[in-house]
Amino acid sequence: MTESKQRLSSAGGADSKRSETTVESVLFYVFYALFAQLLFILFVSLITGLTPAFVEKIRIQLDFFGFVTATSDWLHGVNPYMNIRFVTPPPSLLVALPFQILSDGLGCILFLFIDLFIVVMSIESICRYCKMTQRESNIFLGIAFIYFPVLFLLERGNLDGIMLGLILISIFAKNRLLKDIALSLSIGFKVYSILLLAPLMLARLWKRVIAVFLLLALLMLPFHSVLWSFVLSQTRRSAQMLGAENICPIGILSPINVTTAQQHYALSHAVTLVYLAFWLVTYAIMLFRNRESDLTVKAVYSLAWMLAMPLQVFPYTGVLLLPILALKSREMAERGLITIPNRLFLMGFCLVGFQQTAFSSYFGYPIMTSLFPHAVRFFDSINPLGTALVIVSLVLSSSHRKSRLMQA
Repeated sequence: MTESKQRLSSAGGADSKRSETTVESVLFYVFYALFAQLLFILFVSLITGLTPAFVEKIRIQLDFFGFVTATSDWLHGVNPYMNIRFVTPPPSLLVALPFQILSDGLGCILFLFIDLFIVVMSIESICRYCKMTQRESNIFLGIAFIYFPVLFLLERGNLDGIMLGLILISIFAKNRLLKDIALSLSIGFKVYSILLLAPLMLARLWKRVIAVFLLLALLMLPFHSVLWSFVLSQTRRSAQMLGAENICPIGILSPINVTTAQQHYALSHAVTLVYLAFWLVTYAIMLFRNRESDLTVKAVYSLAWMLAMPLQVFPYTGVLLLPILALKSREMAERGLITIPNRLFLMGFCLVGFQQTAFSSYFGYPIMTSLFPHAVRFFDSINPLGTALVIVSLVLSSSHRKSRLMQA
């Protein structure tokens, strides 16, 4: 009888290990990793007396203030792209339109709370769609609010919170017209979401693709006079890269701090072509390996490549990794184990969440710079490395069946 129990226990060992991999356990791993670095930053501050800066402070809602200024210029007949901080498509001017009647300070604070509300609602929708328990949802919310891209977004006031909301509607909503409107709006606000048309075209959903282009054309119509200025601004932006505050993988190659427009530099033609080839090939391989997966899976995975183009991608775009984390944690729980590609993904996600500015602020002090002269450059390369690991992990992993979650 004892031997029989021992055999059963031995046989069940592997199954018990597999059962330990749950959505909750995966999310806890991520939360612990992100929380540990916050504790480290706190302890260093207590010991040294140095004050960390989690996001470089220029002024509250710096980016949103740029949108307000550009919208004001447009309303007064001035080309908004003369403002060097405004580089998004012309329809993005609509976001700041209701704030023109408010003072700059009040408008920025109001947008901060709107952005916060959209982020929370987006996280709630992710948790609800992935059928997370209340405990899992709480952990996921905790991850979001200690995640560097979310902190960066809320401080700078860019549009990526709105983009997250629109993209989730375009992927998860049941009404087709609502999905198409959300996708066309997101492309009109920031071009990178045009990538979501690729899974639609591969699925030969041509009616949806045409509908999105028609809606986008209608959205662009009132701004036809500044379209060429937008193209020129994007051309300049795509050829520039900052060492700091960049999560694009190409940032690994040259993590150099840039402080003035004169210090901006264009990457060599050869390096740019190699990187473009890497971006295209990895995305094509991911789509091919997941060709039998649900359309939603391919769309969610595609979000990772939005962090990798153009050459300068600011950390707030990293909020787009949150839906991938939710989906991947569910996949790990369904399979009952964390594979090597999944480990790479979790590592990459945490590295994108690395508090680059806080660590750099410590090592920016003269005494620290003299001891560790290359520390800041090293820290600047960690976020781009995280994006690269996420992309590689999604290329290596594949789902040759429809996810049970997506079928539910």
